[in-house]
Amino acid sequence: MGEVVHHTIETALKEYQKTQELPTERFLQQITDRMRREFRESRERKYRERPGKAFGLYEHEYGKEIPDEKWALLHEDARRCFTTFANIIFMERVKPIPVEDWKLIETMQTFDFEGSLIYVKIDFAYQEGDRIKLVDWKTGRSEDVDNEIQLDCYGLFSRDYFKVPTEAIETIECNVNTGKENVRGMIEAKVDFAKHYIRNSIAGMKRALVDPIKNIAREEDFPFTENEATCRYCFFKKVCPKWA
Repeated sequence: MGEVVHHTIETALKEYQKTQELPTERFLQQITDRMRREFRESRERKYRERPGKAFGLYEHEYGKEIPDEKWALLHEDARRCFTTFANIIFMERVKPIPVEDWKLIETMQTFDFEGSLIYVKIDFAYQEGDRIKLVDWKTGRSEDVDNEIQLDCYGLFSRDYFKVPTEAIETIECNVNTGKENVRGMIEAKVDFAKHYIRNSIAGMKRALVDPIKNIAREEDFPFTENEATCRYCFFKKVCPKWA
């Protein structure tokens, strides 16, 4: 659901850039058509015939019984998210900004951090006056404590990419499911924390490798988890020696 909503918002913004129009009903129909098509592909296990191309859901591969009502609710959530975006968020936050001041829409970017290549994909970035505003669309009903560090990493990237002072960057966590926004200004302390977070993350991944230079790992260095609850929704259960 989240992926469908993100993609539809991206498509809508890019179309508005060209046409200055945002036909809400057409995009809502696209959401319905795509979710139905991908559900059928997954239910019929087309991904086994066309791996990497046909859509597949964990629930179908592992035979999880999900009531039809739950699938219908996911579809309703997706349509409500885009409706909230189009009728409220777009009108209040996006449309007033001239399209020539739109800077990024779901564009994959990279930056070098102490010799490691870091990838970032900002949902939407625009300039307002002398400030750069980074928007991240969220589709969940609840808040995620990891969101802030994600946006701080975007701020770290944006400072050099847009060549602006840290204080000129603003991050906006925008929940299209609930309509709520969380706006934060960037400060040097947040940049320092983002650097610390990335540095520790890279170090942790390299410690797990037998040869960090060649990026080589050994399977025997990764024991099975003792907490089998984490295996319940693991995508790789069928190829795991513990469960195969």
